[in-house]
Amino acid sequence: MKPRRELFLPGPEAPHWLPAGSAPGGLLYLAWGHRQYGEQPIPPRLHHGWTYMAILSGRPLLIVGSREEVIEKGGLIVAGPDVPYGWSDHLDASCKLLVWVWERPPTFEIPVHGHSCWLRKCSTAAMIEIEKLHLRTRREIQHTDACSPRILNALQSFIDVAFERAVGSAGNQKSRDAQRLHLAEAWMRRHLDIRSPVKALAEYLGISTMTLHRLFREAAGVSTGQAFLDLKMNEAAKLLKNPSASVKEIAHSLGYRYPGDFTRAFKKRFGIAPAKIIRKVEPERVMPNPERKAAQGEPERKVAQADLHRRQSKRLPS
Repeated sequence: MKPRRELFLPGPEAPHWLPAGSAPGGLLYLAWGHRQYGEQPIPPRLHHGWTYMAILSGRPLLIVGSREEVIEKGGLIVAGPDVPYGWSDHLDASCKLLVWVWERPPTFEIPVHGHSCWLRKCSTAAMIEIEKLHLRTRREIQHTDACSPRILNALQSFIDVAFERAVGSAGNQKSRDAQRLHLAEAWMRRHLDIRSPVKALAEYLGISTMTLHRLFREAAGVSTGQAFLDLKMNEAAKLLKNPSASVKEIAHSLGYRYPGDFTRAFKKRFGIAPAKIIRKVEPERVMPNPERKAAQGEPERKVAQADLHRRQSKRLPS
């Protein structure tokens, strides 16, 4: 027997939303929170729109036609309007999920023929982004206005991208970390005059300080502070090649209040004091032209004076 096309609503204790009239922005249904599908199973049903689901916790059993599959935490599901699906679980089990049902199909490629769903698993980081989008959707339906249909349309596009990106989230983690590390290093090079970059850099990247420390430890093998100090010292080494450089000026340009602190940090990094670097590269002192000419003519002047003295001595009476 062909499954019925209907939305099987949960009880009032399970949070969900339905539009009072027409579906704003094509949003037909929204649900979130905990479910106990062992006690309240959902029989396979066809739906009027495209269902997006994300499993936040638990291991519920998805039933698609004659197929059953346990969906682990982090599971993502997209089912078309012609895909009958339902839910079951162990009697005392609970799961937590997010659900959208949209009129418009997703913009990324999914199987649409036969009794099949788009099933994938995503990383914790990707799921956090998907949770934020669901929360944004809930806030919009709580305070709708003339702009809400456009906002909800845009939100579905963002959700499509979040689901599509989540598929490769684990494999692309290294690539994203490398991009973040590149941005972090570029930011630090532009701000070598600050004392500590951690708080400002985390805000710039839009991540927590803990995530920032993890990024540098895992991707660069050093702490954030050590990476920043290495950039400072390498820049100091370049600046010290200028013969007219001043240790004090360089120290202040790199955020050191006291030149002595800079000297100690530089010596610890390179094993030599910055003042010695300046002396090593200082060119041989050249006297100004008048002094040089005078120095070059000094031997000739002394010879001429000696010759004159001899001539004068010959004229003196014996």
